[in-house]
Amino acid sequence: MEVFDLGYIKRIRFALRYLGAWPSHVFEDCVTTKLTAIRRYGYTMLLCLMCSLGMVSQVQYLIKYKGILGFIDLGQTCLIFLISSVFFQRTFLPMQRAYRENIKDFVLGFHLTHHKNKSEFSFKMCNRVNKICEIATIVQLAQICITPFMFNIVPFYSNYKSGMLSSDRPANGTFELSIYYALPFDVNGLWYTLLCIYNFYASFNVCFMFCFHDLLICVFVFHIWGHLTIFEHELNYFPRPRKTVGSKTDPLRYSFEENKEVANGLRKIIKQYLMIKEFLANTSATYSVTLCVYYGFHLVSDCILLLECSTLDADALAKYGMVTLVVFQQMIQLSVVFELISSKGDTLVDAVYGLPWECMDNGNRRSVLILLQIVQQSLALKACNMVPVGVQTMVAVLKASYSYFMMLNTFAN
Repeated sequence: MEVFDLGYIKRIRFALRYLGAWPSHVFEDCVTTKLTAIRRYGYTMLLCLMCSLGMVSQVQYLIKYKGILGFIDLGQTCLIFLISSVFFQRTFLPMQRAYRENIKDFVLGFHLTHHKNKSEFSFKMCNRVNKICEIATIVQLAQICITPFMFNIVPFYSNYKSGMLSSDRPANGTFELSIYYALPFDVNGLWYTLLCIYNFYASFNVCFMFCFHDLLICVFVFHIWGHLTIFEHELNYFPRPRKTVGSKTDPLRYSFEENKEVANGLRKIIKQYLMIKEFLANTSATYSVTLCVYYGFHLVSDCILLLECSTLDADALAKYGMVTLVVFQQMIQLSVVFELISSKGDTLVDAVYGLPWECMDNGNRRSVLILLQIVQQSLALKACNMVPVGVQTMVAVLKASYSYFMMLNTFAN
């Protein structure tokens, strides 16, 4: 299949397969057996179980050391718990029918590759969107390579600097970890090595889960935007009444034969827009709860990240600087990408009204009126069908997070 030959689709499929989130079985004719559910969702459930145990252990750690932990250390553990909550929610996506059908519809029908031969402009738009998706994929891969490494290397270096990795350890020294848990054993050399490996594996999985699920949503939105741009182009270049041979003026009305062609053209345009609306509605329904959890996570975690970096300590900046940049970049990127769809709605209304409806017969005018009523409906995706996803919501979240950060910073001081 041509879609699977694209570089960014290969990378997305590989990453989601690594997370157990790529629905391979919807593209293959697999025999259903008693072990089918385990084969399809076994690794996903394993990640879910590991995340659940980690969250429980983190809560126990908070309860055990609530009177001992400093304000900054308390914020660090709360941040890890919030990130784990988002990870936990996203592990359930592959088990949702809407998620699987959304990916299937995108790959088999909605992807611009299937529509690029309809016109020269469609071919150019397909190549343009594919380049944008390729660049976005490379950016996400760079973040995945850097962020977990920086998050885990700083505690390791601190242990090395304090002498905890030497054979002659300080008498009252303790190992510093990137993620803390309530453990039934003391952390010695062996357990420290195992915990370091596990923490790196966990943070790597979390980074994969955040970046590539966000990337998948962005790829969907880029292709929706591409389809809308093609739709707008077809409206702007809709054929006008043809001149008769020897005529010096433009005709005021379509001929009888031309009205038949116009009716067929309007029918294709309306079907194209309804296809876009249907995919947009399915995407919104699939990621409605995910986007709500995501914005709720940013509302709380962004202020904690700012608090962690506000100490201006070299170790804190090295550990949380890249995490803060990635988390903020992900929200800004997702919100701006969704704004592409919302802003396209106004231009579509003008493009539909710009059709030469005054030259059509009554039947085609009614079709144009129906299309005008359809395109006036909002294209914005909403989190939990309540909060529109876009720049305004992003700005509101950032303002609230900064206010909470100022309040927490006052308490910390």
